[in-house]
Amino acid sequence: MKRIACSTAALALAAVALVGTAGPSAASAQHCDDRTSADKVELDHQTTSVYVGAHATVCYKAGTRIMTTTVGEDGILTSTLLNGKGAPKGISYYVVVPDFPTSPE
Repeated sequence: MKRIACSTAALALAAVALVGTAGPSAASAQHCDDRTSADKVELDHQTTSVYVGAHATVCYKAGTRIMTTTVGEDGILTSTLLNGKGAPKGISYYVVVPDFPTSPE
């Protein structure tokens, strides 16, 4: 019985040590370059698809990561950043990236 009590106490101390050393996530959140722009559109962190317009180039944030993509013909931006279960992460915000004219050659 004494061994069981010692083993239980040792396990409890080990659990406290593990939890005590685990701090906030070490991964820092990424942000789009234009996150302070007036064109930034905040979403509810649960929306995974939103209409932004056909062929728009968009930077969006989902979770702690960002992605820049060009929207297809349907104009719908859909998060391709996935959570641990393989489901799309909700979009925090997006910013339409301005098109820069290319110089003629």
